[in-house]
Amino acid sequence: MNTRALSIIKILLNSVEPVSSLALSQEIGCSTKTIQNEIKEVNKELKNCEIVSIRGIGYKIEGNIDDIDIKNSDLYDYDRVEYIIKKIINISSTDKDTIKLEDLADSMYVSLSTVKNDLKEVKKILNEYNLKISSKHKQGICIEASEEDIIKFIINYSNKVDNSLSIKDFLNNNIIENLFSIKKILLDTLNYENMILTDNEFKNIVNYISIYLSRNNTNQSDFIKEYIKKYKSKKEKPISEDEQLLIRKAIKEFCRDLNIATSINLSHDKIFEECLFNHISNLYKRADLGINQYEITAGEIKLKYPFAFELGKIAKKTIEKNLNMEISEDEVENIALHIGGALERIDKRGEKKVYKTIIVCTSGVGTSMLIKSKLENIFKGKLEIIKVIPSYLIDYVNVLDIDFVISTVEVNLENVNVIKVSPMLTDKEIKLIEKYIETENVYIDLDIQNLFSSELFFKDIKAETRSQVIDIMSKKLVEKGYIDDTMRQSYFERETIATTEIGNMVAIPHGAKGEVYENKVAIGILKEPISWELGKVRLIIMLALDKEKILDYEDVFSKIYKRVDSIAKVISICENKSYEKFIKLFK
Repeated sequence: MNTRALSIIKILLNSVEPVSSLALSQEIGCSTKTIQNEIKEVNKELKNCEIVSIRGIGYKIEGNIDDIDIKNSDLYDYDRVEYIIKKIINISSTDKDTIKLEDLADSMYVSLSTVKNDLKEVKKILNEYNLKISSKHKQGICIEASEEDIIKFIINYSNKVDNSLSIKDFLNNNIIENLFSIKKILLDTLNYENMILTDNEFKNIVNYISIYLSRNNTNQSDFIKEYIKKYKSKKEKPISEDEQLLIRKAIKEFCRDLNIATSINLSHDKIFEECLFNHISNLYKRADLGINQYEITAGEIKLKYPFAFELGKIAKKTIEKNLNMEISEDEVENIALHIGGALERIDKRGEKKVYKTIIVCTSGVGTSMLIKSKLENIFKGKLEIIKVIPSYLIDYVNVLDIDFVISTVEVNLENVNVIKVSPMLTDKEIKLIEKYIETENVYIDLDIQNLFSSELFFKDIKAETRSQVIDIMSKKLVEKGYIDDTMRQSYFERETIATTEIGNMVAIPHGAKGEVYENKVAIGILKEPISWELGKVRLIIMLALDKEKILDYEDVFSKIYKRVDSIAKVISICENKSYEKFIKLFK
C-alpha cells in the first residue's frame, strides 16, 4: 500500500465525521479523481473493513482495520516533500547541482504532476529560510542561496519536531564516520581558547561544523580553529546601548498594543519587562551566533495554551517592526511563556486577606459539615467560614460581615456575591472559589456546546476582505443583543495589531473592549476563500466572550482550536455547511 493510500486511511481514522473527496485531495495534494481511484485500490487490499462513500457527504471507514499496521509501515513514514528537500539540498554542494523532475518522479514511483504539486510545498518551506528553487534549461531544478543560508536551513529545519529529517541526512559518510574526531578537535580548541559553552551552543557548533565540512573540501582542524576564533569574538561583543534602548522601546510598545487589543495591562510588571528584555537580548545574541534553541516544547505551547500564544503573536509583530529581525513560531511560543507567567501574577496580585463566607446548604448537617471541612482544609489561612445556615435564613445574610456566600441552592442577594456549588463540591467548583479569592470576580463554568447557536451559524457569506467579514458577523452579534457596539469596534482594532488567522484557512477574530451580554461564538463560512493577511481564510470563528468572567478561558479557546487543526477538518465543515454536524464536533 503506497503513501497516499495510507494517508487517506489515517485522515479517515482521525475524523469523527465523513470526509469529502475535496477535503482529502486538499490535505494530501492531488485531484479528487485521484482520491476516488486510490480508494478503489485501497478497498481491494482491505480484508475486514471498507472505505464507503456516503452520497453527497464523503467517505468513512466501516469495519475492523486491525489488519493494517499503519504505525509501523515504512511507507507511512515516507514523506515526498522531505525527500525532495533532502535531494536538492544535498546535490547543491556537488558539481552537478541540478536534478530533473522526471528523475524525482521515477525515484518516488509517482507521476510528474504529483512531483510538481509537491514542489509547491517545498518552495513554500524553503522560502521561509531565504532559499529559492530555480530552473536550468534542460538540466532540471536547483537551490539558489548562499552557503550560509543553506547551512542555517539544515540546522533549523532538521531540529523541528514536526518533520523526520535529521542532521545526518545532510552529512556525507566520511563526516559521519569521523564525528568523534571532529568533536575532539573542537574540544581541544575550546580548551585552548579558554571557552565554556552551554550544551545547546556546543550542539549548534558541532552541527554547523559537520555540515560545512560535509559540503566543502577543506582541512578539518584549520577550519574548526578559525571558526571558534570568530565565534569567540562575536560572543564577547556586548549588545550596544542603542540596541538595548530599542528592545526596551519594543517591550513598552507591545504592552501598549496588548492593552488596546485585550485590556490586559502588563506595563507595571517589572518582572515581565526584565524577563522579556533578557530573552530578546539573548535572541539578538543567538541570531548573531547562529544558535538554534532546540525547543523541547515546540508546538506544545500553541496547542495547550493557545490564548497565551495569540498574545505572543502581538509581541512578534511589535518586535519584528522595532528590531528588524524575524521571529519564528517556536520563538513566539517562548515569548508566550513569559506572557503566561505575567498573567499568573495578575491573578495572584493584591494584598493577601482572609475572606469571610457563610455556607447555605439544604442537604442536612452531614453534607454541610463535609463541605465546611473540605473548604477549611483547602483554603486554610485564606477562608474563614462564619456559619453554615439553611436557605430559609438567607434574609439574615445582609447583616453579617462577610465577603461572599457559598450556596448549594439558587439564592439571590443584592449586595453579596454568591457562588453556587453542588453538595459533592467538585474540582471545578473549588476552582471557582479559588478564583474568587484571587480576583473577587464570580466566574462562569461554561459548557462549550452552549456557546454555539444555529442563529449564529452563517453560511455562504459573500465578502472580499477580512474587514467586510468582521463587519457582517459583528453586526449580527449586536443586532441579536449579544454584544455592544464598543465590543464590535474592538474586533477591528484587534485585527490591526496582529492577524487572528491561525492557519488551515481559519481566523478567530476576538475583541477586548465593551460589553458581552451573553457569551457566544459565531461561525461564518465564506462562499469563497479570501486573502486575510498571511494566507487564505474560509472559516471564521468569531468569539464574543467575557474572558474576565470565564473560569477556563484558555480551555475554551483550546477546545475550539483542536476542532480546526487540520485542513481536512476545516474543508469538511465548510463543505457540509451543517450546524447539526458542526455542533457534534464538540460532543
